[in-house]
Amino acid sequence: MKRDSSPERKRDGLFLKSDGFGVGEVVIETPVHNKTIATMETFEVERIIRAYRRRYLKLIKTEEINLVTIFRNYGPLAGTSLEHPHSQIIATPIIPPHVRDPINKVRDSFDSYGTCVYCDVLKEELRQRERVILETDFFAVISPFAARSPFETRIIPKEHRASFGDISDREVIDLAEVLRQTMKKIYVGLNDPNYNYIIRSAPYGDEEARYLHWYIVIIPKLTTPAGFEISSGIYINVSLPEQCAEFLRNVDV
Repeated sequence: MKRDSSPERKRDGLFLKSDGFGVGEVVIETPVHNKTIATMETFEVERIIRAYRRRYLKLIKTEEINLVTIFRNYGPLAGTSLEHPHSQIIATPIIPPHVRDPINKVRDSFDSYGTCVYCDVLKEELRQRERVILETDFFAVISPFAARSPFETRIIPKEHRASFGDISDREVIDLAEVLRQTMKKIYVGLNDPNYNYIIRSAPYGDEEARYLHWYIVIIPKLTTPAGFEISSGIYINVSLPEQCAEFLRNVDV
């Protein structure tokens, strides 16, 4: 954490600013330079997930930290600057609108209907099964109904928990195999594309929120948002999620 900075928000006339306060960590995933999640053994992926959980639980309780983001950039189109296999963890005092706005939406849904919208969506996806890529006792992997880009993929825990930090040891073991298989399907089926994956988890203070549900989103970098997407926030997906899910289901790993 930067000790010479402060999380204090400061006014500059009409504008609001703050120092670059927070924590940035790099998770070195393996000593082998040319490995990636898709080509690792399950036990190696399990060690990565355990490291994620350990650091998440430490950082989310750090004074003045309100959001911990865990992500992996793979390839230049995904913004990676280091070739060696790695993930990143960024902890900040700020919860930006990009994160807070969806939280407000699902809270409003909970207030209206009394149920977690993520649980409801997962139940419906498992009922329809058209967009399910794989399923285990603890997780479902889907191409979401309103995917914003080709082969956007989500790994959703079946157990309702707001915080990734509350994942059990049994779920860690299961998630390691689910993540490895999912990334291997993308690696083989899409010819090793650049991608980002992000663990979406509750901000500090919302770990017990009944309307939040942690998950992982994987975004292969197969298309580039253009003027319409940037100006409107409406994404044009040139592929059908049902077809993407069927394709990945049939990739033999």
